[in-house]
Amino acid sequence: MDQSIVSKPTILLYATEHISEDILKPVLYGIEEEGLPVVFESHSGTHMTLADLASRNSALSVGIGVDDEAIVLTYKNIPTDQFIYRLTGYAQYPDSLRTLGVNAARLVKGNPFVSDERLEVAF
Repeated sequence: MDQSIVSKPTILLYATEHISEDILKPVLYGIEEEGLPVVFESHSGTHMTLADLASRNSALSVGIGVDDEAIVLTYKNIPTDQFIYRLTGYAQYPDSLRTLGVNAARLVKGNPFVSDERLEVAF
């Protein structure tokens, strides 16, 4: 796993190798519609470890991790076993994926989150 920190101000989205970027396009669109760049990369690990790694490597301290089970949004300064939002069965909820992307960007910008009943909130 590449441990290099991306210094360009981007939100990082790390997914397991076999997950297609196409399925995650709503997340990418949600981030981009809020005016922030996002980088998609394939890595190995669980959604939690990928999100934590992405948040630590992002210059914006915001990371998203995806595996077969779930997609999570996290922030660098919260414990590694916690998250801000989680969505299981994400492939069937493109609108919720978009909302997760919007909320990732809003976390960076300090704007209020958009609510979505499908997104599990950790705290």
